[in-house]
Amino acid sequence: MKKILLAAAVAASFFLPAAYAQYASGKPLTIRVAWPAGGAVDVTFRQIQPALQDGLGQTVVVENLPGLGGALGAMNVASAAPDNAVVLGTSGPDLILAPLSIATAKYSPESFKLVAPLGTTDFILLSASKHSFKNVDELVAYVRKPGNQELSIGNIGYGSSSHIAAADFEARIGAKLMAVPYKGTASMVPDLVGGQIDLAFLPLAGPVVGLLKSGKVKAIGIASEQRNPDLPDVPTLSEGSSLKSFSHSVWSGLFVPTRVPDAEVARLNRASAEALGKPEFLRFVRENSSRVLGPLDTVQAANFFRDEAAKMRAVAKSINLQAQ
Repeated sequence: MKKILLAAAVAASFFLPAAYAQYASGKPLTIRVAWPAGGAVDVTFRQIQPALQDGLGQTVVVENLPGLGGALGAMNVASAAPDNAVVLGTSGPDLILAPLSIATAKYSPESFKLVAPLGTTDFILLSASKHSFKNVDELVAYVRKPGNQELSIGNIGYGSSSHIAAADFEARIGAKLMAVPYKGTASMVPDLVGGQIDLAFLPLAGPVVGLLKSGKVKAIGIASEQRNPDLPDVPTLSEGSSLKSFSHSVWSGLFVPTRVPDAEVARLNRASAEALGKPEFLRFVRENSSRVLGPLDTVQAANFFRDEAAKMRAVAKSINLQAQ
């Protein structure tokens, strides 16, 4: 019996490396993007796909599996068979937040290793153009003044990164705003432009810059420690006297289940780093008013993911976020 058990243990020790060797073979690698086709996360992975394919020396396929705030794709990849060369492409903050806000999101961030973060986009607080306040201190003075009408603030769903940014903002300034959920930014932006909602935290992407330059919305401030070079005249929210060190962003990342061996993670990490340095990708990032995160090696990526998870969990706790 001892010999049988020993033989089984030896066989098991070879199972995972042998299975995950499929990643390095000629078998296609599938990036399962947890968000809809054509969205910001999806576009980022489709932009990096050709260079990643060249660096790995194998076919790379991008597939979409949206739903449950990114949790559907995350759970699918987490439970994928070891011999399926499937990785996860998603928004890092939403990967962390979904289990905290969605009762059916049955995974934890620790179910994954971050192979490489890609681009990051800061949130910017915008107001409808009809309002007179021009910066965060004027906005805070308005919402704190007794008798003023309560302002509404849009988000793209309970527990989303835009909802968390707005709730954190409310908590930090000690004032109440009326949350208005939307299915996505495509339906929220027209209501902000039209004045149906008063405020919104939106990723500072190319279309938002266009709205600001055309005067269709007003910039209150950027949720970052530094100003954005595309909007040098727009202050950060931390520059006012009302709150300090206020930082919220959306970043995309390439993830694998934790059972994937470190050697394979390192191979994917090296190919990702090469792809992030390509002129085509750097131009794409600049055109979208974003920033490249990295390149980070596997240890740096793991530390970054750990710190981001700790930060988001602390914010979720401070606003009493509950799974629904």
